[in-house]
Amino acid sequence: MSLSIAASPAAQADVMPAFDRWLRPFAELTVTIAIAAIVTMAPVAAHGVHAGLGIVTALLLTAAVAWRLPQVALVAVLFSFLFQNLFVSLMSGFVRSETDFDIIRAYNFLILCVTWLVVVGTFLAHWRRRVRAVDPYVKVSVALMAIIGLYFMAGFVFNGMTAVVYLRNIVTPLLLFQVCLALFSAHEVRISRGIAALGVLGAICGLFEFAARDAWLAWTNGYGYWELASGPNWATLDWDKAVRQTGRVIVGLTDTFTIDFFNSPLLADIGIRMMRLFGPNMHAISYSYALSFFTVFALFRGRFIQAAVLLFLVFLCNAKGPMILLALTGVGWVLFRLFGAGFAFLVHAAALGCYAVIGVIVGLRIGDFHVLGLMAALHEFPLNPIGYGIGTAGNLSPQFTTINWYEAQALGRTPFPVESSIGVLMHQMGVFTFAVVAAYVWLAWRVMRIARETGNALHAAAALGLLAVVANGLFQEEAFFAPLALALYLGLAGMIIGAAARTGLEGRIRS
Repeated sequence: MSLSIAASPAAQADVMPAFDRWLRPFAELTVTIAIAAIVTMAPVAAHGVHAGLGIVTALLLTAAVAWRLPQVALVAVLFSFLFQNLFVSLMSGFVRSETDFDIIRAYNFLILCVTWLVVVGTFLAHWRRRVRAVDPYVKVSVALMAIIGLYFMAGFVFNGMTAVVYLRNIVTPLLLFQVCLALFSAHEVRISRGIAALGVLGAICGLFEFAARDAWLAWTNGYGYWELASGPNWATLDWDKAVRQTGRVIVGLTDTFTIDFFNSPLLADIGIRMMRLFGPNMHAISYSYALSFFTVFALFRGRFIQAAVLLFLVFLCNAKGPMILLALTGVGWVLFRLFGAGFAFLVHAAALGCYAVIGVIVGLRIGDFHVLGLMAALHEFPLNPIGYGIGTAGNLSPQFTTINWYEAQALGRTPFPVESSIGVLMHQMGVFTFAVVAAYVWLAWRVMRIARETGNALHAAAALGLLAVVANGLFQEEAFFAPLALALYLGLAGMIIGAAARTGLEGRIRS
């Protein structure tokens, strides 16, 4: 005797649309995030056994996913940018040395590179069938990567692994752009739910950290992670600046998380001090850029509650750059709605120009470290406009810890460029820095032209946000070099341009 009950045809008709509308997308999203988590976590766990096993695991897993499920691989890349350091923190007890620690944190770049090789390799294998509207973008991005490659070879001779690290930071946005451009121009890719889910998961981590900092550090083994990470960007810089500027003696890890309001001497007199959020990627400014990206993505897709929570977390990160980005992007979008794409883009660019000039003037008056680093680049540029090769100068330079900040403030510049993406690039790549910056501005303009045709709020916000990140590169190394800053906005630009090319919109705009 059977206990099953057969549904009537009418009931089945009611059930199937509900399944297609809710359950199927939820199931697909759950599987996507699960695969992304496995691709990110498995190499880190395997590395705890042996470094070679971790590398092989990353190569095989990523290649398999990118070959069979390229859009899932793209989500995995973004997931690894945001959450890899959380898994590294959990596994920090198995890290054997500082070199081992640096290697294990580079797996997200390896995941990106393998995804790029598979996706772009497939794109090139079908080159004759490509949408020709993508050709200008392919040519520009390949030309930039060729220039960067030449400067890397020159820098590697003198700077070794530092050049390798900076190469990773510089090419990550371009690699992600090419992946998104190739994938979206060849296929109808639906990735919005995946990006939204990453924003939600990132926000949950931030809310947990805010509500229960000690529990967050204990459960994620954060103390072990930060002990390994103590170096020029944490212990040396934060401790030195805190003691010199305020007389505060750092006695514990969480003391280094507390800063004056927005870390600015201009706001120090109001007496507000805040403990920054560092998020699952364990970096306050990078996490803030990620949250700003997810805020833009949620706000201009009509997810207002999610956007409000994300904006609250951006504020708690207490980083000026991402907050300025959001403010100017919002104003620019209003102008886009009222007066059109061309006017909005020009006014937005002018506002960013004013922001840059005012930032430099004020920064020099107060001895801001970011501006002092930029001034070093402007001072050295006429002496060698060709550049010194990738790996020289910058926050990751071995000489970073030798900087005497009192002397730098008295002189009006640091001994070599630091704290400024564009400043560091000027030192490393000379005049070709302007080609890189011009290419990013051009891509922002192309996305805005697409927005003019589609009227899509997210398209306009993507263009304005990309331009604002480029401007922030004057004052922050993280703006260009953190994978959750420029790379996310360039990736979104690649998605928009690729989709426009596939549907014929980009070709009509060009004609």
